[in-house]
Amino acid sequence: MTLNTRTKSAQRPCPISREREVMLLHHQRFLLPNGNPLPAEYDVVWSPRAGFAYADTTADQATYDRYYADFSKYEDNTTSTGGAETGSDAARLADAAGDIARIIPDREVGILDMGCANGGLLMALQRLGYRSLMGVDPSRACVNAVRSKPGLCAEVGGLFDLPALPQAFDFIILSHVLEHVCDLRGAVQVLHASLADKGIVYCEVPDATRYREFVFAPFQDFNTEHINHFSQISLENLFRNQGFQTVSMGARMIRTSPQCPYPVIFGFFRESSAAQGPAIMQGDDHFLRSLQDYIAQSSAKLARIEVLIEPITQARTPLVVWGTGQLTMKLLAETSLRRANLVAFVDGNPINFGKSLLGRAIRAPHGLHALKSDTVILIASLLHQEAITRKIRGELGLTNKIIVLND
Repeated sequence: MTLNTRTKSAQRPCPISREREVMLLHHQRFLLPNGNPLPAEYDVVWSPRAGFAYADTTADQATYDRYYADFSKYEDNTTSTGGAETGSDAARLADAAGDIARIIPDREVGILDMGCANGGLLMALQRLGYRSLMGVDPSRACVNAVRSKPGLCAEVGGLFDLPALPQAFDFIILSHVLEHVCDLRGAVQVLHASLADKGIVYCEVPDATRYREFVFAPFQDFNTEHINHFSQISLENLFRNQGFQTVSMGARMIRTSPQCPYPVIFGFFRESSAAQGPAIMQGDDHFLRSLQDYIAQSSAKLARIEVLIEPITQARTPLVVWGTGQLTMKLLAETSLRRANLVAFVDGNPINFGKSLLGRAIRAPHGLHALKSDTVILIASLLHQEAITRKIRGELGLTNKIIVLND
């Protein structure tokens, strides 16, 4: 396939370098559930000077803040990460806590986890002996979950809407936060205001240089929520040019589910007046080439899925789609699925119940008990298709034909 190489003037300037002249890499579309305030399409672009890729989204920071307050998938421990409710989630949080302990040995320091979700990392640190722990999250349900754990406190808020903090913190955690933030430079300035003198920030984000090694679903990393794509170089570019010095950088492999290895990078950055000065950026051509390879692989995988979906659409077979997440939103926008004889959508996450796609209500799984025998069930999840199949056959007792997207 031919990859995009043309330049454009970005609607959203590069959030690291502030430059508007960028390279177009990919145009991504979604069909969103009702009420979702995020854009239904955006360009993925490349900022050469910052060595950085990002979504050229038209939404502002306030729109993303509203989305995370009202649509947080992290409230549900069974389908998300952040609460250490699963073995794989607990393991990756324990690894992060161990890395933090090596850099911050003092168990009395004040620690703030911005975007704490259900408090899994705070609990992992608590088990290592840290005592002054606080979380902040835009979801009230997540905050209540943290507060229910002995010795932990949390408040509702976001990076740009912080509650009144009891102190300046020696150590601030941003674990899988910055990939979601529209205003990166503003976010780092918030850190300055919340840190004690010469405080340290721990930042962990997906390793976008390795997306191409783990293409489970087409364009899985170009979703409505992840609007920034970092390498170690671009993460350092961000912090170095906002008054921080690098203490340590690293990479690890985590698992968001037992079947899904997920590469991440992390850095410890110390606030330092010596870091102020002219902007120094380092480019990253290797990162650009790896993203172009990822796009090519994703395009090929999407074409293979269309081969499975198109006959169902042509035959007008009654179809239930199980799963209303990022993959379904892409398939409805990018394949013939939108034109299929869609009977209903089903999802296991309660936050989606009552919403609709294409005018059809999103049902809970138990709503399928009276499904007609000629209706086909399409499982629109490549990571969880085996578990969903077991639920359909076992718990629900349905004998309908099932189509999976990954053999």
